[in-house]
Amino acid sequence: MSRPNPFGFPPVERIGEGPARIDESAVRFFPHAPGPQDRVVLLLHGLGSNEQDLLSLAPMLPGGVVYASLRGVLACGPGFGWLAPPPLGADDLGLLEESAAALEDWASRAVPGRIVGAIGFSQGAGLSLQLLRRHAETLDWVVVLSGAPFPADLPGDAALANRDVPALWGHGGQDPLFDPTMEAQVRDWLSRRTRLTEEISPSLGHGIDEQILDAVAAFVRARLTEGTSS
Repeated sequence: MSRPNPFGFPPVERIGEGPARIDESAVRFFPHAPGPQDRVVLLLHGLGSNEQDLLSLAPMLPGGVVYASLRGVLACGPGFGWLAPPPLGADDLGLLEESAAALEDWASRAVPGRIVGAIGFSQGAGLSLQLLRRHAETLDWVVVLSGAPFPADLPGDAALANRDVPALWGHGGQDPLFDPTMEAQVRDWLSRRTRLTEEISPSLGHGIDEQILDAVAAFVRARLTEGTSS
């Protein structure tokens, strides 16, 4: 996990002994901890960040749900992550699977309400998709911000394609992690496996701006309205 990488990210390191686990003391909720009747939306940060990152967006997102912001299970410099820095290789799938399993274990034990969706940035976006690729019924919808699916065919992909899960892919036109070839590959993958809505901010790099945030809020509002009326 200490290999060099061309994007300048610190290496990731394991935290503690044994399988990866969600640090329950680091989970942050907005506007309150969930109860049995609450719908819950996961917030999953990117490499080198922490649980406070996407939580700062929660007040600007639609209400009526509880937002749960989690800390990555791997240390990365002063922050945290979910898998190795890019570019990814086939052997990195094990880290992503371990992160997904840790999140599933936490959710089964610590979330009294129902998790309906996930908003992930960069690595968190890949983890959001991984949850669906493992179990297509896990989420009702997903927001993929400046992220991509793990670059491999996985056993759950066919079930995900059959389910037609709504997905918002928001990204910048100047993102250094996405050249035109990779952008086209991600668009094709999402188009074939989800009900894709794409929002691109032409001058944005690897981040979130007002245009993307507005698109996320509109997408989430529409999904929550669907859930209420169904």
